[in-house]
Amino acid sequence: MNEFINNSVKLDFWKEPSNIGEDTHVMVAKGPILDEFLNRLNKYNLNIQIMIEDVNELIKKRQKEIEENKEEEEEEEKKKEDITNFRRQRDDPFINSSPRLKKATGLGRFSLGKYKSFADIIHYLNALAVNYPNRVTVQPIGSTHEGRQIPLIKIGTNNNLIGKPAIWIDGGIHAREWVSPAVVLFMIDQLVIGYDTQPLIKQFVDQLDWFIVPLLNPDGYEYSRSSSDPEIRLWRKNRSPTQCTQINTGLFTPPNTQCCQGVDLNRNFDWFFGQVGFSSDPCSEIFAGNFAFSEPETQSVRDNISQQQGRIKTFMTFHSYSQILMYPFGHSLRTYPQDVQELSNVALRAAQALQSTYGTKYTVGTGADTLSMKNWLLCSYPASGGSEDWAKGRMGVKFSFFV
Repeated sequence: MNEFINNSVKLDFWKEPSNIGEDTHVMVAKGPILDEFLNRLNKYNLNIQIMIEDVNELIKKRQKEIEENKEEEEEEEKKKEDITNFRRQRDDPFINSSPRLKKATGLGRFSLGKYKSFADIIHYLNALAVNYPNRVTVQPIGSTHEGRQIPLIKIGTNNNLIGKPAIWIDGGIHAREWVSPAVVLFMIDQLVIGYDTQPLIKQFVDQLDWFIVPLLNPDGYEYSRSSSDPEIRLWRKNRSPTQCTQINTGLFTPPNTQCCQGVDLNRNFDWFFGQVGFSSDPCSEIFAGNFAFSEPETQSVRDNISQQQGRIKTFMTFHSYSQILMYPFGHSLRTYPQDVQELSNVALRAAQALQSTYGTKYTVGTGADTLSMKNWLLCSYPASGGSEDWAKGRMGVKFSFFV
């Protein structure tokens, strides 16, 4: 069963197995692979429930709703602008433009409750930098295969603290996980806008530097937004150039050549790279790449964290689905850093705070232990090459988490 799962490109786990008795969510392509998968589940007497009969139809329905809402929002925005322009001309045709700075730069019309395009995200970050130059700077930290610049926003005040500790946050490493950059953008907004009204946030920004990459994989993100076709909407990897591999189908049958794009960026970091929980097949969702840091996106993280020379005390990478809060290490079962108790205590406190505030329950543990399949289908699921493991194991970041 382990080999069947790891080698199948038609099994897409949305919620990995975590603990005995808890649900696992997996999308399976219709056809022979579905029949084989169901047969194996029945063999182990596991309960099966179809959550979504047709993912394709659900995506199309959702896309239609998004397009309809966008048209309504644009029409409503146009009405507001017409009314505002009329009032300006009526009251003072020579009104100073400075009070309209926020509107002009895009802050006034940016809704954090909607999934945004990469261009909109860049526009919003630049608007923050224009409006709050005393605590916000924005810069590119690298370029993708398709030429998009990867944005980093630094939030902090110039209070002359030497060796000021810093926090790293990134989102959107997996293209289809749209809620990840949306959550990180919300955090950015809270830190920047809340500075003037919330003493605790002011303290965070004054005493810490925040290095935040809201969208680490813009190529994959924009590709996943380009169509409602499930193969595109559910794209996970980056958009690295096409690579081909030969598949042997039989002793007397010539091999088939299969060519695919993309690398799973969260298998591409230099932490036991290419050893476990990965694939060497370019068509796999968990293709790790040809070597560690082969991709410009992961290189940008490596280079920028290395430049901070130990200032970064916390590393957080945001994903979506499953509600898990993991700390290192994920490459092997029951393998922990020396300060695992501190990491565990912080993670448990965070999980308790989330549950008390929002009612959501997070599973806490290491990547390998939390996502372990050891007691599920008689196999295990450690994975190497993850960013949070690399940050802890190679960069020495004290607190490193996968959320």
